[in-house]
Amino acid sequence: MPKLIDHESKKLDIAHAAWKILLKEGMEGASVRNIAKEAGITLGALRYYFTTQEELLAYTEDLVHANLAERTTELFMADLPPQEKVLKLLAGLLPENGEGDSAPEARLIFKLHSKYSGKAYDRGRDSVYQAVKSVMSNLVMLNLLKKDTDLSLETDRLYGLMDGLALNSMLQGAEGNPEKTRGILETHLKAISKEPSGGQY
Repeated sequence: MPKLIDHESKKLDIAHAAWKILLKEGMEGASVRNIAKEAGITLGALRYYFTTQEELLAYTEDLVHANLAERTTELFMADLPPQEKVLKLLAGLLPENGEGDSAPEARLIFKLHSKYSGKAYDRGRDSVYQAVKSVMSNLVMLNLLKKDTDLSLETDRLYGLMDGLALNSMLQGAEGNPEKTRGILETHLKAISKEPSGGQY
């Protein structure tokens, strides 16, 4: 009986191989040849699933954003005080200091690459931007923002801060300081929030 192949599972395996290459070598190392080698398949087999490098990288980027969106949903459901939940959520969307499949770092690699790809970066499909919008909406809903806060401006400001912290964390690697990063986020949130009643922030 011929062996059945789960094509979607195989595409995911290849995308995860591309993801690993991106983290190890950056976009310049993400050739289809290198990705095929990382995935343990022939170049011809890879092209059966992805006819072009662009198609493969687009699929991988979607996978990265899906991972971050799922992480955001899990953190929003955590049983924590609102302020602590927001801090944990935002910190969880930044690159890790240890090794692993860092979706935040892969996301940043794709975003930086957009400058040279000839395509404008679509922040509307950026999982971190969507998470920041959700955070700000929740702060509004819970009446935690200071009066007369410019929601659009503060959403863009927090999104910019997240990108800056992500880049800094990625460049520092194991020498990074998660506590300092958390402190920066906490200071920013304090600046736009009402004085909390429970001592958080």
